[in-house]
Amino acid sequence: MSVRLFDITFTPGSATDILATSARQPATRPRMIVTANLDHIVTLSENMAFRKAYEGAVAHTLDGMPLVWLARLCGERSARRVTGHDLIAAAFAAPWPAGRQIFMVCSTEAVGLRLTERLVMAGIPRASVAFTVPPFGFENDEAYGEDLCAAVRTHGTTLLVFGVGAPRSEIWVDRQGNALGSPVVLAVGEALNVAAGLVPRAPALMQRFGLEWFFRFWHAPHRLFRRYFVRSWGLFGIVLRRSLFRRSRRLPQAARQRPAPNAQRAPETP
Repeated sequence: MSVRLFDITFTPGSATDILATSARQPATRPRMIVTANLDHIVTLSENMAFRKAYEGAVAHTLDGMPLVWLARLCGERSARRVTGHDLIAAAFAAPWPAGRQIFMVCSTEAVGLRLTERLVMAGIPRASVAFTVPPFGFENDEAYGEDLCAAVRTHGTTLLVFGVGAPRSEIWVDRQGNALGSPVVLAVGEALNVAAGLVPRAPALMQRFGLEWFFRFWHAPHRLFRRYFVRSWGLFGIVLRRSLFRRSRRLPQAARQRPAPNAQRAPETP
């Protein structure tokens, strides 16, 4: 059963289910899977290009535990967490689907090399794996975008994995559209670095209690301070505005149903 939160319908099922469901969608354009967290929700309220990319995605997952808790608090008891880590693990798991060609857009060359070797060691043909490291500001470089799209198509890519962060990954994929072909696209950010073993992930107990954000902050405080201690508060403003809006819509309806103060009651039928 799907979950609805912040005007987004989240796709039900496990990471494996979501990958399979996305792959079954019509292959007329890139079939992107996005993984929502608190920062995404705040950015969606500010960035219309990011909102458009989200609306065009074929699947949405609840990546952050706070969003799962909020969904359950709103009555969505079936809400479950499916992270970028889960999607990568499912995508890289054996058996490798026949004909799968993976192309990774990585933050560093070390990430691409590590993951390529991991996949080859698992028995994946080396020719089925490709990666690139885009330059800073690639999302605004039209010529580079054309070259990258051509490389993705030439590779025969069926699974395109972006590990360079939101919102630029999602917006870039949405803007390229059919120029990319029709691969399933995972926009998973730093989860790709974790999969390569170059960035640690929080212990399972911290994940379960929603403290993974603190683990990440502890390892990169300068980069993540603003996200976790400034921008995240924007979620409360979004929730408050939505609550006030729903309340303002209910008030006129209640007023229409309430009898007028001077209305005369009809005489009772004897």
